[in-house]
Amino acid sequence: MPEKHSLFNALIKGDSRGILEIYETVFPIALKHIARNSGNKEDAEDIFQKALIMITTKFKVKDYEPIENFESYLLGVCKNLWLKELNFRKKWVTKSQNSELNNEGSAKMLALAILENDRWEAYLRNFNLLSDNCKKVLSLFLKKKSYAEITKTLQYNSETVTRQRVFKCKAKLTKLIQADPNYKKLKKI
Repeated sequence: MPEKHSLFNALIKGDSRGILEIYETVFPIALKHIARNSGNKEDAEDIFQKALIMITTKFKVKDYEPIENFESYLLGVCKNLWLKELNFRKKWVTKSQNSELNNEGSAKMLALAILENDRWEAYLRNFNLLSDNCKKVLSLFLKKKSYAEITKTLQYNSETVTRQRVFKCKAKLTKLIQADPNYKKLKKI
């Protein structure tokens, strides 16, 4: 059985065989997501490479522990970077049709992506501390399900009960995030 964090460790150590496995297993999924969202193969390759560099840099500089589900984490980083890229392109086109992206803009975009990822990690870490019921409630709520749909899915007595449950779960998650030591660091940035 392979080591639990083998792909993460391969990336951090620069193991070419492990990095090839990362490309073979995760890149096709990232490519599919980017292609479905106005991108092409070159875009996906750029985003994937940026994500790997960002993760490597972040974990070497901050000396983090290995990531539990590296494949999902890497896909999340790719999705966040692609979303930022799409937003940047939209703004860039409206500001200047003929200008090219400079290195300072790229560095700023990468720094913002790292910050966004840190915030996402804090959210996920604290979301996982919630009860299973709260996780279900908030997952449905975040998927934009109506209160009626949530009531039916979770078999609550009424929409009022559902609204109260959503409110309490959101409040609990907010409290957990605000108590997180990393939240204070991220808030200062």
